[in-house]
Amino acid sequence: MTAIKLTILLALTFALAPARAQISVGRYGIFESAFQTSGKYANPYTAIRAEATFERPDHSMWRIPLFWDGESNWKVRISPEMVGEWSYGITSTDAGLDGRTGEFICTESGRAGGIVASTRWPGHFERQNGAPFFFLGDTAWAYFTDIPEEKHDRAQAEAYLKARAGQGFTVIHSMLLSEGGDGNSGGPPWQSIADEQINPAYFREVERRIAYANQQGVTVGIALAWGDKQKTERYPWRRMPNLEARRRYARYVAARFSAYDVYFLISGEWHGEIRTRGNMSAQQVFNEFVELGNEFAAAEPHHRMIGIHPMGSEGSSREFASTPWMSFGDYQQNYSHLHGKILASRGLGRPVVNSEYGYFLRDQNDDGKPDKDNSYSADDMRFASWDIAMAGGYLVTGFGTTYFGGHRDPGNFDWAAPKNRIWEQQIGALKRFFEAADFHRLIPADELISSETPRGDDIYTGAPGRRGRELHPPKATYWALTDPGRTYVAYVRGITAPVRLELGARANRFHVREFNPRTGEFRELPEVEIRDSWQFTPRSAEDWVMLLEAVP
Repeated sequence: MTAIKLTILLALTFALAPARAQISVGRYGIFESAFQTSGKYANPYTAIRAEATFERPDHSMWRIPLFWDGESNWKVRISPEMVGEWSYGITSTDAGLDGRTGEFICTESGRAGGIVASTRWPGHFERQNGAPFFFLGDTAWAYFTDIPEEKHDRAQAEAYLKARAGQGFTVIHSMLLSEGGDGNSGGPPWQSIADEQINPAYFREVERRIAYANQQGVTVGIALAWGDKQKTERYPWRRMPNLEARRRYARYVAARFSAYDVYFLISGEWHGEIRTRGNMSAQQVFNEFVELGNEFAAAEPHHRMIGIHPMGSEGSSREFASTPWMSFGDYQQNYSHLHGKILASRGLGRPVVNSEYGYFLRDQNDDGKPDKDNSYSADDMRFASWDIAMAGGYLVTGFGTTYFGGHRDPGNFDWAAPKNRIWEQQIGALKRFFEAADFHRLIPADELISSETPRGDDIYTGAPGRRGRELHPPKATYWALTDPGRTYVAYVRGITAPVRLELGARANRFHVREFNPRTGEFRELPEVEIRDSWQFTPRSAEDWVMLLEAVP
């Protein structure tokens, strides 16, 4: 149906329809409408195609699939971002859906909208209304899943989420089809994944948990399915019977969830598919994920951020940077040389996230010793996190007791574990510092900072071999960020010699504060008049941050 025909159809329909109360939806809220099919189908999920075309207030068009919600029920769901009159018409292979129309009014609201890559401040995030957004994520792969043996259910998931929101986290990322558990209170996600018998009740429970996170001010990153690196996943991409089945699932997820405050990862650890698709080359697997991303983006009119999650200790998703749907400069899984790998991806001008670099004190083999790189102490986690942030990157951190619903660490899922408190406090301190420093204006500037003490390298301890060798961040280093002429940030650790910061030829007066990343405390220092450069000596070899802000 063309846009002109749809407009005429809607105009005639509304002219002949009896007067009715106008539906009103706040900007960036959710509009939803439900319909029933007239036919009978053995599997409505595969048998029916249905799409809604929305005419926006400026007469441009949005298109989004309807999604099956069990029995004869189908729904359409969007989040309007433009104030004014909206109308829509449905085309479908089912007579009960085909030709249905509707309308609503979008009104102003206090909502900020979802997250997008900022064009004003490249490399940073903002809300749809233009407000800067500090992306501080936690890993909650099993957030949507119940794991009875870990005592992880909706109540625990919500308690965890509320606690993380109170600690300053603004993001969690989760697996829609998690390996932890076999479903939730709605049952498993698929009655049979090989036969494409999807279970809408499972996804209704997912909606409840996403909505709860959004109510707490937390954006949810949704990975659609895992790459099956170990051939042990219950619901990975490869278990769907063919490419068309994978495309159908991608459209379903876009239709069902894109109206929420979310972003999407086309796959978790996508490289795992290379290991398990014996009939496909690495290039063919890559090409298929590009196609799935294209399919997903075409079905999703909200322009939510889309990425893909790599696999391995040196993982990067930069190879997807040229695809039309990739919203991130990189969505990394990296454990070594954290600072440099963020810088290598920032050149694309889009936000860079390290989504797996450590899980605080994780002890997967239950031998009483942490066993994940960068995760052995609060110092390790703090050093790694600041190395990422001081490169202009963002991070998704993690805790051994929560990141996989508890089943990758001894004991039950435990969001309130006392041993986590020090890292909860210190990662919150990192966010408070950057919010105080107008983070969205800062760009990496390591060329401005120098010392006679050389920067150190990553530290390996223990016996060689994957299981016996531990990776720790460098003990000594220094980095700089700047909003030239206005703000300068100098981060140092392991340094007792003087540190020099170049500010440029123009003289200016600066307000100086020293920040302690271990305690989250600022210390006011005397204002200084600076021309060309400024030199300071850290109070100790511990980690310190100096914040210089030009006096108006």
